[in-house]
Parts: sequence; structure tokens; C-alpha cells
Amino acid sequence: MLDKYIMISTVLFLGMGVAIFIVLFPLLLTQHFVYKKLLDPTYFNNNYFSLHELAIYNSFPLFLIKTIAYIRAIVFPKTMQKRFERRIVNPKEKKFIYYLAWLTMLIIIYCGLVLVNTAIMAIFHYIYQ
Repeated sequence: MLDKYIMISTVLFLGMGVAIFIVLFPLLLTQHFVYKKLLDPTYFNNNYFSLHELAIYNSFPLFLIKTIAYIRAIVFPKTMQKRFERRIVNPKEKKFIYYLAWLTMLIIIYCGLVLVNTAIMAIFHYIYQ
């Protein structure tokens, strides 16, 4: 009986991981190309990133970390005030970029909550069965 619940929880957990990858990877890849054209000429230099980061964030798959840093700077600008002194995208000027960044951040948060809840469910099934 216990093995059945562990198997179901594992399949759900892996299924959510695959679903996250299928949804988030194309979205992040699209944003990478948009931000590369829009933000990299201004912000991807040694005023905002270290030389080590500049070298690392040009290669696949680590350029996604740079994309997530841009998303975080757009959605939560106060959390990135040390790196970027001012807001990097004005929501009134570039609404599509702003809403796309918010959509991505909400999907990341939602997927994280789903994975945590799935893990908690698996632990409860393991303990009480």
C-alpha cells in the first residue's frame, strides 16, 4: 500500500518537473532573445556584472540565469537595487515586456508551490500509511 503512494507521488513530482520544463523553457528562451536585443547593450557590461559573470552568462544554459536576473529586476526592482540603480524597464513604455516578466515570475512561483505541495503530500502519505 505504501509503495503505491510513493510511486504516485514520485510520478506526480516528476510530471510537474517535466511540465515546468515544457512551459518555462520556451518562455525563458523567448525572453532571452528579447532581453538580449533590448537590455544587453545597456546593462550587460562590467558596470552591472562582474567579468566572471560576463564570461559565464554568454553560454548555454547559464544565460538563463541572466534572463531570470533581468526578470527579477523588472518585476521586483527593489530587490535588484544594488546591481541596477534604477528601474531597467518602465512599465508604461514597454507594457508587453513588463507583463511577460510578470507572467514568467508567477509561473515560477506557482510551479514552486505545486512542487512543494506535492513533496508535502508524499511525506504525509509516507508517515501516515
